[in-house]
Amino acid sequence: MRSTLFILLGLTFLLSGCDEPPREEIQDPVVVTAQVERAQVTPGRPFELTIEINRRDDVEFDAPDVGAGIDGLVIMNMREEGPEYAPGRVLNRTIYKLKAPLSGTYLIPGIEGLWKDAADGRGTAGSGPILIEAAHAAGEEGSGETQLRDLKPPREPLTDWTPAVLIGLVALLLLLVTWLVRRARKGEVQAPVIPAHELALAALKDLLASAQLSANDQGPFAYEVSAILRRYLESSFGFPAWRMTTAEVLRAMPARLLQRHRLEASIREVLEASDRVKFAGDQVPEKVLRGWVEQSIVVVESTTEMSSSHSETPATAELGS
Repeated sequence: MRSTLFILLGLTFLLSGCDEPPREEIQDPVVVTAQVERAQVTPGRPFELTIEINRRDDVEFDAPDVGAGIDGLVIMNMREEGPEYAPGRVLNRTIYKLKAPLSGTYLIPGIEGLWKDAADGRGTAGSGPILIEAAHAAGEEGSGETQLRDLKPPREPLTDWTPAVLIGLVALLLLLVTWLVRRARKGEVQAPVIPAHELALAALKDLLASAQLSANDQGPFAYEVSAILRRYLESSFGFPAWRMTTAEVLRAMPARLLQRHRLEASIREVLEASDRVKFAGDQVPEKVLRGWVEQSIVVVESTTEMSSSHSETPATAELGS
């Protein structure tokens, strides 16, 4: 009887194992994944950011420098894992060991780059941004919370107050020194704030003087001028332009910008024309490329006074759109 029961249980396990559905195969040319082991961290304690790039073996992917876009967080270490191979796919993994020096909110920007396959197909792939909250848990050092424990019964006050006064003065001196040290450290890590229009104009002028202007492959130039314009629109007018398609950007522009028909037409022309170069591989004269940058400069200079409170951003390099 027991042997029959064991045989039935074994068949049950075998049949249940056969019911597992097959895993869905990845069809996209490139899939980029960014994740952290936890979104709420403790200041001063390290945590890991993992970037995975899963691509077809016939695809070349221009992965951006992730570390250049991380603002405020300290990069302690970085290591590479892989590549790992599967039928028709290649997986590369980069792991960053990060640390938040102070309590606060930190943004790890989105990752996006260009890909190109053997059949001359082109496109972009990337992942969204990650928000990190650094705070001390209740009861930890630095949390600002204290507890009174092991209270003793009251006793008669000391007749000689000299020792108590000296102890109090030493404690006040230590508190003052600690406050000054923390204030100095906080001032060191705070990055200067530069207006969005100044960042955009500097980036456009650098692009105009770069070697990309005369390169045979015009895709990176088109990608960069579109990214600079999108970042400026997002910072100045408060809508996520660098995570939108061109059609979505044109629909989401605020009315005060749409009313300036010449500016709206310039934005439309730069974004749509650069898309044709990025995705369709169109070749245009160098004069046209210069014209895109000059139109973008006019848009930035003409809308500086229209910018809202979103127009100030940290003076760091951000990843493109």
